[in-house]
Amino acid sequence: MSVQRPPKKRGGDSFDAKQEATQLKDKIQNAADKESVEVMVQRLAALRWPQRVETAQEYRELTGKELHDDLNAISEPTLHTLIKELLTDRVAADVAELSTYFQKVEFYYRELVEFFCLRTNIALAVIATEYSNSQDISISEELQEVDDEGTKNFLLGICKGEFSEGSYTQNEIVIRKDALMLAKAPKTLRWIARDGKLHQLLQTRCHAHVRDVIYDFEEVTGENFLDAIEAECSLDFLRCMESFDFAISSTPNVFAKKLMQFLLDGNPDGIVRVFANALEQTNLAEIIAYYEDKFQRPFVEDLQTVVQAPLLDVMKRIIADHQKDQPRQKATTSAAGSAGKNGGTSKPTSNLQIVNGNHQNGGNMLDVDRSGSGQQGNKYKFFTHGTVSPLKTFDPYRDVHDFRVALENYPSNDLPLIYLISSKTNHQRQVLKSVYSEVFDKSLIDEVMETVGEELDFFMAGLLMKPEEFDATFLRELIQNGAETSFALLEILCSKTVKELKAIGQQYLKKYGVPLSVDMEKKFSASLDLRFLLCELAEGKRKVGWNVDKMLSENDAREMYAQFYRDSPEIEFFVEVLTTRSREQLRETFRTFRKFAGIDVLTALEPLFTAEFAEAVRLLVLCVEDRVSFFAYCLNEYIQNNDFRNLIRLVISRSEIDLVEIKAAYQGFYNLSLLDDLRPMFESKQFRLMSGIILDK
Repeated sequence: MSVQRPPKKRGGDSFDAKQEATQLKDKIQNAADKESVEVMVQRLAALRWPQRVETAQEYRELTGKELHDDLNAISEPTLHTLIKELLTDRVAADVAELSTYFQKVEFYYRELVEFFCLRTNIALAVIATEYSNSQDISISEELQEVDDEGTKNFLLGICKGEFSEGSYTQNEIVIRKDALMLAKAPKTLRWIARDGKLHQLLQTRCHAHVRDVIYDFEEVTGENFLDAIEAECSLDFLRCMESFDFAISSTPNVFAKKLMQFLLDGNPDGIVRVFANALEQTNLAEIIAYYEDKFQRPFVEDLQTVVQAPLLDVMKRIIADHQKDQPRQKATTSAAGSAGKNGGTSKPTSNLQIVNGNHQNGGNMLDVDRSGSGQQGNKYKFFTHGTVSPLKTFDPYRDVHDFRVALENYPSNDLPLIYLISSKTNHQRQVLKSVYSEVFDKSLIDEVMETVGEELDFFMAGLLMKPEEFDATFLRELIQNGAETSFALLEILCSKTVKELKAIGQQYLKKYGVPLSVDMEKKFSASLDLRFLLCELAEGKRKVGWNVDKMLSENDAREMYAQFYRDSPEIEFFVEVLTTRSREQLRETFRTFRKFAGIDVLTALEPLFTAEFAEAVRLLVLCVEDRVSFFAYCLNEYIQNNDFRNLIRLVISRSEIDLVEIKAAYQGFYNLSLLDDLRPMFESKQFRLMSGIILDK
């Protein structure tokens, strides 16, 4: 029997809940086939949540029964979860989700930021009231338990729904004014104080405007926004800001990643929850378009590998309805697709342009535009994204028992162990190590290493050790291996932040009883000039912050230019400039040098040095100008040299920071995906673990 698809209510039509309930009552009583039930569920999905609630109330008054009970009685079990999600009390569900975050031993800062940013002001007000009534404590009181002052103030600011809402029209004058206000405010206080400039923006502007101000901050200061945060604030606050950027600029991406996570887990109930939630908070067609563009996979084909009929048929109907209502436009992952709940036109996160680059699968250095002309080649990323992010369903006491089972079943079934390791952040793995020791009175890392053997021991060590501990151990190995490891030493020391270098130095001293720079100077067999440069980098003397001293950059550039006319270059001068100036200061110096010399700094200075030292300077300059391109180049070098250990180390070290962007850059430079280039190098278990880290979750 052919069943007509029910007409959807248009925006201007009045909604009659009683009539809707009466029609549902008649259809439930006369439901003759599967398609009739599917159309009813499809119709419910077409309504907004308040309309569904009102319809369910009217149905209860008409029949004395619950709508979801009657629908479940005539539908297949696979549909029950979707029916429940469509008719559930969204406020109660949100309160339950929020209480889960607060009950954890450690606050889920990222999840809290995402939760608050993806809901409207009205919804947050309703949730706050209901939370206080049901939990006998307010959300604000819960947040008082946060130790870090900046993180606490930020969460308190966004939990109250203080954002401006409504339509958004970009006003470049106002955007620039707010960006300047943020740039000129006193350091630290501008980010974390409740009366600071960032919080003033959060309370008076919409999401889209705040996002545009963040983008313009780079234009005003010449500084990476997150670098400024990292230099002035705590790691917890930095992670909050990363999540904040992700939530306000990429709503379709948030839902697309959730859908992919549950598809990989084979969890149909999780997929349905995200699917139903997406119907309320954003445009489903945009999410599907974003999913297919980001993962290069048809969503419906992925869906049918996990979801069974008739639920699959209903979800396909709902998707078709949304795609028909809004013609599909190709989403772009770089542009982040959507402006979140407040609309607006999204700017791309990066306009990096590679010129004269080698697009073959070779190992040549990638030339980036160093002209300083202000064109696209001189843009830098504001936010980057790792392929590994905190697992929302993380339960360490459950996971340690799963680990125990996975270790017992290894190697006959290696996938559970690989998933348990690769799906969590390093911080979550440290929690697992502690809980495992508590529950079983054994070391998790010792048990894993003993079980996996030589095939995966280095990979597992890198994942289970703290980053600074792993880096310190690896640096010791590089120093002892001599000059042939200078490339890897430079890659590590050039790219680490001052904070990371300090942590590595402390760990190295603690573990080996000697400062890193001293050990390198005494034991590393390389030229005196190169050892001098490496030791100065290891000291972590580079200044941080967004201030640029124009006079200093001009003096440095002129002095570099003057080296042409001297018998021999002053290595001490170059080392001092390259290792102590902030990244922003160096970029300005390189731009100024080009104005004086008419060529970029690398082309000009390379003839002045030995080949070994010139290569070190070249790597350092590329890293300063564009770390993402730098890491893509380093990965290719390691692949060309079959350097397994450095490949594994570099992938692990960037997996929570910027591996998404590095993969994209690699694909663009070498016309081959990173994973495809790695495939021939690794055995099956190693490649599966590498895939678990590299693939977006």
